[in-house]
Amino acid sequence: MADKKKKILLLDFVSEKNRGDAARQVGLLKLVYQNFHDLEVSVISVFGANQYPALKDEYDHLNKFPVTILGGLNPTFYPIHQHTHRSNFLFELAQAICSLPSLLLLIALKLKIQPGLLNRFLSNEYRKTLKQILEADIVIWKGQNIRPRNNWILEIYRIFISVYHPLLCGILTKPMACVGGSVWSLNSPISRYILRSAFNKCAFISVREESSYLETLKLLGNQDSSRVELLPDLSFAAFNDRKAILQKRRRIPNTIYPQIIGLTIVDWKDDGKEARNSYKESIHRIIDFFIEKESLIVIIPQVTKKWESSSDLILQIVTAYDKKSSITCIEGEPTVDELLSIYSNLDFLVATRMHSAIFAAAVNTPLMAISYDSGGKWGILGDLGYEDYIINYAEITPEKLLCKVLSSWENREQLVVNAEKKIDENIVNVGMNISKLNKFTISK
Repeated sequence: MADKKKKILLLDFVSEKNRGDAARQVGLLKLVYQNFHDLEVSVISVFGANQYPALKDEYDHLNKFPVTILGGLNPTFYPIHQHTHRSNFLFELAQAICSLPSLLLLIALKLKIQPGLLNRFLSNEYRKTLKQILEADIVIWKGQNIRPRNNWILEIYRIFISVYHPLLCGILTKPMACVGGSVWSLNSPISRYILRSAFNKCAFISVREESSYLETLKLLGNQDSSRVELLPDLSFAAFNDRKAILQKRRRIPNTIYPQIIGLTIVDWKDDGKEARNSYKESIHRIIDFFIEKESLIVIIPQVTKKWESSSDLILQIVTAYDKKSSITCIEGEPTVDELLSIYSNLDFLVATRMHSAIFAAAVNTPLMAISYDSGGKWGILGDLGYEDYIINYAEITPEKLLCKVLSSWENREQLVVNAEKKIDENIVNVGMNISKLNKFTISK
């Protein structure tokens, strides 16, 4: 009799309208298919099953793989088809209230109540998701950005939602690994306990930069550190076409100033109105300076999620200029490969999206970055040699930003050489995020 296909379940795929997340998810899928054979792959979304099938519109890269996508067991209310900015308070309140049944489901499974009985209380889409979890042979939890919050209650809630599916899989004793995440230092001891409980269900954990590695070891009390690894970001597994793009890339000019400068912009409000205004003034300063030098400005949509759009801020910035011929806004929703091509046709990038900086570095475009949520994941850029060219969003001024841009441009040749060496290493080593699972879970 033929061997039964191995059922692999991937947890918590987010919207691919954030192309950095799209690259990470594409990279993870490529690694799974490279390392396992004769398998069935299912993906559980961060969007609740109540938003199925609308949630499928958020996965325009996932459809290239033979996978089944399902909604999550925790209800969500993302405005998938609406250009809107919902009240954060009302949005969080609705999500929290509707999370209560999910908590009850978790408790019921912990009490070993039979899933057949629980199915009577679940709608069809939720039953499908629970069935996939119950049948999974291996669970791979795609790591997230585990960030602190100033409000302890909000932090506890966010952490619980972030680890809900892993906790549930742990209760069901599924072989599980967490790969490719970032971990900040959390403020609440309850948050740390919840996250530790989820990590303790994992036979293997990989994180993508040193600060997260140290934070994870600290969280786990340095116990069994052999199951925690520092490995490259999953997006490096998505750069298959990098060499072909590099052969066609624009030749960076040997000029005093870059001739074509790209910008990725984030309308970040968590640091307050004053910081946002300073950021906006700093972006204006860059545009003013380089337009005066007769450079071209290109604004690139790295993220196009409708509920997390920076289009209003971009419009405010662009409409302030008469010389609109000097500013180009890329339209539409470029794919990962299309973005790599766009970045390869720049001389320089000012990146407020972390993965836009990784994409640019991957095609040998020099850069500087603005870390809107400093810490954690931004260490990846430091590993690429750009540690001196990252400015914290909350500390930005027009003078600081321009100084960093000019300094990076002046040192571009060495920065590109250093980054390229590390990127080549990362592309080789990123596969260990999955190949090392066999040591901790089950053989292929």
